[in-house]
Amino acid sequence: MLAVALPSASIAQQNRTFAAADGAYSFQYPSNFQLDRQFADGSGDVTGVKASSPTNGDVIITFLGPRDPAGITEVSERTRQAIADEFRRAIAVRPTITLQSSTMTRMLQQPAVDMVFSNARWPFSKERPQIKRYVFTVANGKAYNFECIYREDKAAEFAPACDRAVSTVRLKDAGMKAAPAVGAKGR
Repeated sequence: MLAVALPSASIAQQNRTFAAADGAYSFQYPSNFQLDRQFADGSGDVTGVKASSPTNGDVIITFLGPRDPAGITEVSERTRQAIADEFRRAIAVRPTITLQSSTMTRMLQQPAVDMVFSNARWPFSKERPQIKRYVFTVANGKAYNFECIYREDKAAEFAPACDRAVSTVRLKDAGMKAAPAVGAKGR
């Protein structure tokens, strides 16, 4: 009997580095993702990375910030519920979008809140919802968050890409020059 060794999805993938056009931040993402542009026709500014396809559905990772933290000065277990409530009010605008969980993690070397929303509105369903995941923190008096979107049935495949981006995001040091235009660099 012959045994064929096939690459496993659990084997670590090669990563690339996403760098904002102005050099303000960078993060790592799997090499099977591509740059995501502002408009569906592929035009406009680069806004993040994606692995969207008819098979995968929408798979998008976008880093947002800096912005005014709207009165949130601390991210901690003590403020986790208040932060999750703010996001719930902003994201769950329809009864088919629900907050599934909020847990503490770290991003930008700061405590962060990792919130998972389930989106069952059309074209999704309760049986095949879309996940909208937001990881939020405050650093240097400014608010930052990742938005990661993928189908729930693809979470085992794409949640690790969100985790990788969150764990590797870096802001430009104040003394550094801006990085070159957005691009993907091999690791």
